[in-house]
Amino acid sequence: MADIRGVGTKITYSEDNPIGIELEELRAKRKSLKREPKDAEERELLGRWLGYRGRDELETTVGLACYAYSHFEMDSEWRWRLADHIRTEAGHGWGYIRQGDAVDPSRDHSKPDPEFERQHNLLPRVEHHRLQQRDFLSYLISGNLWPYGHCTAASIQSIKITTPKVLDFEERVVHAEERGHHDAILQKLHDYVWELIEQYGEQAIRKRIAAIDAEALNSRPRTVFDPPRRDFLRKYFDVPLDNVRWFNRWREYLYLNVLGFPPEPVHIEYWPKEIPQE
Repeated sequence: MADIRGVGTKITYSEDNPIGIELEELRAKRKSLKREPKDAEERELLGRWLGYRGRDELETTVGLACYAYSHFEMDSEWRWRLADHIRTEAGHGWGYIRQGDAVDPSRDHSKPDPEFERQHNLLPRVEHHRLQQRDFLSYLISGNLWPYGHCTAASIQSIKITTPKVLDFEERVVHAEERGHHDAILQKLHDYVWELIEQYGEQAIRKRIAAIDAEALNSRPRTVFDPPRRDFLRKYFDVPLDNVRWFNRWREYLYLNVLGFPPEPVHIEYWPKEIPQE
């Protein structure tokens, strides 16, 4: 393992890594199981889910990035990269809403749907949102820019009931752009962490990152660790959870190849019970 300690040292993260390859194989295997809605009821459910997902992207992922941009101190490169992140995620959110409209034109999926959220217990992740609003380091480690989603999103991207149009949008736009703009930010994130280490000392910053990460992972941050959303998708869309088996390996890969030091062990309260938590 190369030593990547220090500001400006090139990170060793690569999209072409063994864990990523295994996750891509899982996604590929799921393609043969996917089918279009069989009746109006399934079309309505799919449309409402896509609308919910799109609004969540716009209101939380984009909203929290806008909060970070307007409330935290950062240099001009960070502002440029964060603005690009906002643009990309906003496009995904609006894209999912439009996909919902295409699936079920009888409903305007851009409008709030509190009945759907109450019916399926899709609760706001308030603790996770507050953590991202605390300070810039908390936002970076607990939020969307720290790419745990490269592993965990294999569940949400593998809904069994979908359409060719949605699949094309997810593959050509969402999946491609997520990796592109996240990966471009990781070198900047590495340098920011090592700037903090130069100021405050390595042990202090590593301890701070470990605390943020543990708090975030126990605040229902991702679908696989959020029981209401996970149970909804399992019940109605038969999503896989096998990808969580790779989570700890992926977490270690990120730390070693982006930050340059190993992660602290963490116990995740809402880990799926079907999968052993090592």
